[in-house]
Amino acid sequence: MEAASQTLSATGGGDPRKQYDPNLPVPYWHQRMELAVVIIVNTLSLLAIMARVYLRAIRLKRFRADDKWMVAAGVFLIFPHFVCQIGTNRYGSGLHDQNIPDAWVIPFWYFSWGWIGYNIVSTLIKISVCCYLLQIVPFHLLTLRRLIYVLMVITFGLGLSISLCHLLQCMPLLSNFDYTVEQEHCFNIDIPRFTWIAVSISIDLCILAIPWAIIHGTRIQAAEKRILLIVFSGNLMGTAVCAISIYSVWNTRTSLAYYDLAYTQTAFAITNDVEIFFYALGASLPVLSPFLLSRFASKQELNGTASSRVPSWRVKGGSTVGSPVHVQAVMPPPRRSKSYLTTLNDDELERDIERDLKNGKYHQRDLDLDQDDGNSSDITLEHRTSKAVSEESEAESSTKTKMSQFDDIV
Repeated sequence: MEAASQTLSATGGGDPRKQYDPNLPVPYWHQRMELAVVIIVNTLSLLAIMARVYLRAIRLKRFRADDKWMVAAGVFLIFPHFVCQIGTNRYGSGLHDQNIPDAWVIPFWYFSWGWIGYNIVSTLIKISVCCYLLQIVPFHLLTLRRLIYVLMVITFGLGLSISLCHLLQCMPLLSNFDYTVEQEHCFNIDIPRFTWIAVSISIDLCILAIPWAIIHGTRIQAAEKRILLIVFSGNLMGTAVCAISIYSVWNTRTSLAYYDLAYTQTAFAITNDVEIFFYALGASLPVLSPFLLSRFASKQELNGTASSRVPSWRVKGGSTVGSPVHVQAVMPPPRRSKSYLTTLNDDELERDIERDLKNGKYHQRDLDLDQDDGNSSDITLEHRTSKAVSEESEAESSTKTKMSQFDDIV
């Protein structure tokens, strides 16, 4: 909005250094570079969101609140963000202010409203990540769950306030929506920009710390920990680009940039699009967790890797890798996991449970504890003790107790 409003001051007797000059060389390469990056990166962001929604809704049949926020982010990514970026590029973005004819000024001004789409899309993606964390944080960890809700409120408030700052940055207020109304005063837009970067990075670090703390506190195999830590660290890519955008904001604050904002804002627009893409990619990586973990299990089976303890997760309804037979004999029947990280074939598991129920292996009350609901975890890591080998004599008396010793949700 600032670039648009200050570019428009060239018309009607504005600063001569911002008025249209037909003899000034036109940097078409710069404008076309901006357009190419905008189209490619925004298309990749849309593909990442669509792939995530397809996997959750069609393949896994688990379309939940976090996916709905991602769908909303995709809608706002298309309009106003993507459409308005193409519109501003068509009417002068990427060119010098003196290359923009008077006839392009009003369309450029209206399309520049869509630049608030960056803040909206980033906000929705962060809220989606928070909703996903609510599914993996156990209900008894009230402090963590409340922290996530607080982060959601702060994120939403930050996105809304920064968007309003872009829309209502000039006085009188009507001048922000009517081009014929003269603007008397506009505040420095760099203030909300730097505020957005600082608070946004802080929110990202808080969101990242929650799954890291949970994963480090679990008794799972080291390879599994590495996979999950990498998956949940995906948002750091967007955080890094957000930090890099500090340079873009600082570069547009100079007096020279003031007189050529349509040209100097290109770097800022590109970093915004790359940041959205990395945020969308990082928010979608946890969806791939079951496939990454199952691939690790397959590799362990092919290599014949043995373990002295029962693994902390099961593949295809309870099969384990390298577990001693006598340990399996004293363990209670496996309960159905609520996680698609630990179960890759729900239909096959349903048939196994029905068969075991008919054979009287365990009671219906054991199944009722594992009924899936909207708030169930997407990550269930079960901790099984390796001391069962040395405690065979106590196996019979502790069978009922072990049924309640499966860990809660991670």
